[in-house]
Amino acid sequence: MIDRDFCCVLAGRSNNSFYFYCMRILYLFSLALLAGCASDGPVSETGADSTVVVSYDTIPETRAHIRTEPAASYSEPIPDELNDWKFSVSLYETRQTFQYTIRVQAKEVRVTDSLTIPNFGIRPTVAIRKGGEPLSCIIGFLDKKQEFKPYKRVSFQHDRLQIKTINSYYVGSYKTKKP
Repeated sequence: MIDRDFCCVLAGRSNNSFYFYCMRILYLFSLALLAGCASDGPVSETGADSTVVVSYDTIPETRAHIRTEPAASYSEPIPDELNDWKFSVSLYETRQTFQYTIRVQAKEVRVTDSLTIPNFGIRPTVAIRKGGEPLSCIIGFLDKKQEFKPYKRVSFQHDRLQIKTINSYYVGSYKTKKP
């Protein structure tokens, strides 16, 4: 350790500011020395690298043909004595393969929202199921096992239209090495 009085004598000062200056220099020098000693060269491993790469590039990101009819739809009449209103939800394809447009109509309210399906390496299949409450439905998609995965809930309760994300889905990539 550097003696505080020794630094002050070298600097010709009676205060401790030079001591702290010396300590900073020593600290930065030791960090630079440690950083220079880090090994950037090849490291020998006993096991072979067995990287498993799952490529989801087999599905094109853009559609060649966009259907004009809905990919999925749901409709339910709204009880009213005077009008013939309905609650309807439709999903339409967009130019992007994994994106859809949601069109909702409830009474005279019309809303548009977007839906992005994760790329699981299969062509996306969207579906709409009846919700647990009246005038509600669940928008989702089918996974590789053809199981319905709920994504958004659309409801029309007390003259309020609500679109709520109920689940989030992500695709991750992992690299593993054999020991």
